[in-house]
Amino acid sequence: MERHRLLFGYRVLSGFVGRAFEAEGEGNGDLERVVASVEDPPEMRHRQFKEDPPEYVFNSGEDSDLFTVEVVHNGFFCGLRENLTYVSASYDQFDYLTADTWSLRWIDEMLRILGYVRDGKLHVYWCLLDKEIQEGLVLIENEANIRHMAKSSRTAKTLVLFVDHTNFLRQLRKDVLVTGPALSPVMSSIKIPRETTSAEPAASSSSSIVQLVKKEVSYACDSDTDSDFVMYDSDFDVEDGDDDLFSDNIDKSVSDHNEREVCVQNEDEEALEDDDLNMEEGRRVKLMKKLSAFNPEVDMDNPSFKRGMVFTDVAELRKALAAYSIRNRVHIKKTLNDRRRLNANCAPGCCWMLRASADEKRTGGFTIKAYEGKHTCEGTWPLKAISSKILTEKFMHEFRDNQKLGLQSFAAKVLREFKMCPNRFKLSRARKAALLNIHGDEESQFRLLLDYGQELRRSNPGSKFFLTTNSVHDPITREHKQHLATVYWSYDACKRGFLAGCRPFTCLDGCHIKTRYKGQLLTAVGVDPNDCIYPIAFGLVEVECTSSWEWFLSNLKDDLNITNTSPWTIMSDKQKGLINAVQKVFPDAEHRFCVRHMVQNFQRAGHRGETLKNDVWAIARSTSIPKWQRSMDKLDIDSHEAFEWIQELVPNTWIKAFFSDFPKCDMLLNNHSEVFNSYILEAREMAFLSMLETIFYKIMQRHEGKQREAEKWPGRVCPKIKKKLEKFFEWSNECTVESAGNFLYAVSSHEFEKQYNVDFKTKTCDCKRWQLTGIPCHHAIACCRKDRINPENLVHSCYTIDTFNKAYGFNLAPLRGRVFWEKMNGEPIYPPLYTKVMGRPKKNRKKAPEEKVKKGVTIITKAGTTIHCSVCGKAGHNKKGHNAYVNTQVEQMKQGIVGDDEEVDIPSILEHIIPHSPNPNLDPTNVEDIMVYKMQLEERDNVPVDRFLGPLPENAFVAAARDSIPEPRARVTTASTRGSLRGRGRGKGSGRSNAPRPQSKTNSSAQGAGSRGEAKSKKRSAEASTSGTPHVGTEIPNYAQERRAIDIPDLNDYVITDLNAQEFPFSQNAPPTDDI
Repeated sequence: MERHRLLFGYRVLSGFVGRAFEAEGEGNGDLERVVASVEDPPEMRHRQFKEDPPEYVFNSGEDSDLFTVEVVHNGFFCGLRENLTYVSASYDQFDYLTADTWSLRWIDEMLRILGYVRDGKLHVYWCLLDKEIQEGLVLIENEANIRHMAKSSRTAKTLVLFVDHTNFLRQLRKDVLVTGPALSPVMSSIKIPRETTSAEPAASSSSSIVQLVKKEVSYACDSDTDSDFVMYDSDFDVEDGDDDLFSDNIDKSVSDHNEREVCVQNEDEEALEDDDLNMEEGRRVKLMKKLSAFNPEVDMDNPSFKRGMVFTDVAELRKALAAYSIRNRVHIKKTLNDRRRLNANCAPGCCWMLRASADEKRTGGFTIKAYEGKHTCEGTWPLKAISSKILTEKFMHEFRDNQKLGLQSFAAKVLREFKMCPNRFKLSRARKAALLNIHGDEESQFRLLLDYGQELRRSNPGSKFFLTTNSVHDPITREHKQHLATVYWSYDACKRGFLAGCRPFTCLDGCHIKTRYKGQLLTAVGVDPNDCIYPIAFGLVEVECTSSWEWFLSNLKDDLNITNTSPWTIMSDKQKGLINAVQKVFPDAEHRFCVRHMVQNFQRAGHRGETLKNDVWAIARSTSIPKWQRSMDKLDIDSHEAFEWIQELVPNTWIKAFFSDFPKCDMLLNNHSEVFNSYILEAREMAFLSMLETIFYKIMQRHEGKQREAEKWPGRVCPKIKKKLEKFFEWSNECTVESAGNFLYAVSSHEFEKQYNVDFKTKTCDCKRWQLTGIPCHHAIACCRKDRINPENLVHSCYTIDTFNKAYGFNLAPLRGRVFWEKMNGEPIYPPLYTKVMGRPKKNRKKAPEEKVKKGVTIITKAGTTIHCSVCGKAGHNKKGHNAYVNTQVEQMKQGIVGDDEEVDIPSILEHIIPHSPNPNLDPTNVEDIMVYKMQLEERDNVPVDRFLGPLPENAFVAAARDSIPEPRARVTTASTRGSLRGRGRGKGSGRSNAPRPQSKTNSSAQGAGSRGEAKSKKRSAEASTSGTPHVGTEIPNYAQERRAIDIPDLNDYVITDLNAQEFPFSQNAPPTDDI
């Protein structure tokens, strides 16, 4: 309405101005152009959900009267001044508001749309620019605040209003409101220059009227006028009786709405013609100020063009046109496109055009000579403009942050960015190109391996990196090329930390490299003091076989300078050829197998069922011989066939009861190798050199992180060991302790009704858990509770935080960039021989049916199971394909091809073993700072003491009073002098009765014992008398000494033969007769 009044005022004045121009022979075209320049502003829009904001929101620097108001409502203020916040808010945006028409009525209209009425309780606050709500809230209640908001819209195209529904701020938090001088104008008012010049006389009536009209139009069109200027409607009211003047000056054929847009070329602007190439220096400087350079780093996201814009070259302009086409959803066609000129047009009928050419003399770049930026066509979806190259450049940082970004997530990012998405093939090409730019060409990386090895040895002295190649004749080039065969590398910090702080326990495993050249990555992983993974060494081979494992273990043994293999323990799966390789390279080491893989083999042999599986696990977890025997008897009862299958296995490879106590580790699973393989899973999908760098930096960051982590640990032992102690604390509540002195205890377990002996001096328990792990079991913890002993003090030193710091006390120095690597200038190394197979390369291993988990639930299906033939019983085919299988086997036998069950060995790998002569004096068992040496010393201190003290000694009291003991005297009694005479005179036929005398019940036993003693003494006396030996002075024989002189066999010479054909001496070191 206000605009119509302004136009009406202009029409009224145009009558007078027209007459003045006619008097001077001129028309009123200038005024019409000025009036026509005042266009209808767009209507206010309530932005809907997911609707795009207007373009002016992103171009805050442009001179535009339009702005957006964001209303924060449906919530409430709470908190003190420094913590003031608006809770439970809803957000609505209103676009296309103009600074000229902004008033309180627009705020009321917004509130009406949102369902509110501005009454005495509801108030609206505006947050000042660059201020928080704690210090920049202004109550909108008068025109001064409205004018200040209108001026602020010049610098910020989005203003924020807060709705206070409860009048909280005015009643309780007036201290946060801004009033007074804080509302100073954000922009200075623009003074309108005088239109009169010295060349034109100011007294001319017609020119003065034109100046007046131009001045008034400037006030109407410019929002940056003085705040004192107020245009009242009464200033332009038509007086009564001037209806004819109104009708004469109103053009009824012109409609203020739905005007047809007409493409008008800007002919009045200064054109950049070729005639201006040879201009003067001053004019050239003046012209250069009008030109603007295109900044691809900033402007390429949402490019905008104008005449005189300078590009570096034509390629940059082409990229900008493609980005413009995508952002504005228009189809731009290049009608002329070469190295020096580029002409572009929009769809037929659209007046958008761009003309650019090389401008080497003036700008030295590519300059836009003509441009019309208005479109009259409908928007399209230019999917062809979104090329894979554009996607690669746009989302390069996304792939650097997440190199495993899937196509589905990538498509969502593209759709969010461009509001359209190409097909998955283009997305796949873009992702492949991005990863190629990040890691480089996979084949070319093999030529940098020698340089990488030199850089690794330079930055981390003591690290090992060596490779071997196979010479292969290339029939195309007729040259012999060196193709990669094996690679071995290790880091000095890892080796030193492993020897200084880790137990002599090593996990071995192999995993696939998921690239086009494939290969097997062999790893050796230790166990740190916190029972976590500790990488030691790595190797790359073509296949996993006996020779490849022997090559890797030989290099590992030489790298660690191991000569005595008896203290070492190796855990592995039953890999092909690994058993033979360990027996050859580590002949005295204990070799354990992963029980989980053994159970899978047990089930594949036909012994299925949950009961049998639990029986096998119970056997493996048995820590004592009696418990192992009970578990074996139970398995024999459940399935005799399974019992016979288990009996064929070597017990000390998978049963705790037969494990060695020295490594202080009772692990039954090879989980540490599996965890490390998963830890480097992302690296295994990269090119080989990128994989090496990724593994290096992962381990480098891990060492540094472990050092920081250990600084926060309290106590003596590591956190995981503390958790085990806490679990044993709970179990110890069911134990009763009886102390035997000298740190010996008898512990009774109420739960199992068994008794165990605990010895604190030797740190042993009959359950054998303490000996296997070095951590006090629950029986020992019950004894600690009785004597007020801290169980952490009894934990083996290999679990302490000090040992942990020694393990991670060595850091890896970072590598330099590839451009700084020393060039070895060796013979070029080519990738391993690659045989392309049909189909997409597989990256996931084949899982067993019981391993398949979907949404946390294990689903057993037939997919992935192995079928068996009902004719021959072999796997891999059924009855229908039996004949084809037989024919295939015959053909393979003729060609000499081995079957799947036979091992494929490559003995030539053994030629790559580098000769090494280890120094026995530097063996880990002979160096004081090495963990193995310390464990040997502690094991010697815990040797059980021989408790057999020999024969019983003489009584101490008697030995002390030996000199005061009188000589034995001869006693003559009637029994000794006359017993023989009475005996001869008495017989069966004597008249004396043989009936026993009556005696009391209480003294019958004592009297009986006494009568028996008297009878024996009488008998001895009788024998002495008959022998003719005088009784006086006769020496009484010492029967006790004669009894000791008898040759009694020693019990230690006897042995007890166990059912497992193992002999245990019957002594204090014998295993307990019972266990949990």
